[in-house]
Amino acid sequence: MAQLPPVLNRTAGPEASFTLLMDADLEAFRGHFPGHPVLPGVVQVDWAIRFGSEAFGSLGRFRGIDRLKFQELIQPLETVRLELAFDPDLGRLRFNYQAGGARKSSGVILFER
Repeated sequence: MAQLPPVLNRTAGPEASFTLLMDADLEAFRGHFPGHPVLPGVVQVDWAIRFGSEAFGSLGRFRGIDRLKFQELIQPLETVRLELAFDPDLGRLRFNYQAGGARKSSGVILFER
């Protein structure tokens, strides 16, 4: 599991959001890619699940990913907002990373309940 980034702000409710600082020292940036570090997509999905579990409790057993899109790179020193919504009846965790008004990535993670 990748080290979690510092959380600057969080909101809870039927939908949750986390404002995250992409600290340049995060292990996820090391080696991906030398000289031009970016946050790997697998780490973005991992963080969505981990923050989703924090916000909504047990999500269930991982079943798959749907509509996964990576639109823009997440780089060190960015402040990124992670928005989450969970539908427990369908076992669907929707996530969206954005920064500076631009969507960085999004998708739906599926769980068995």
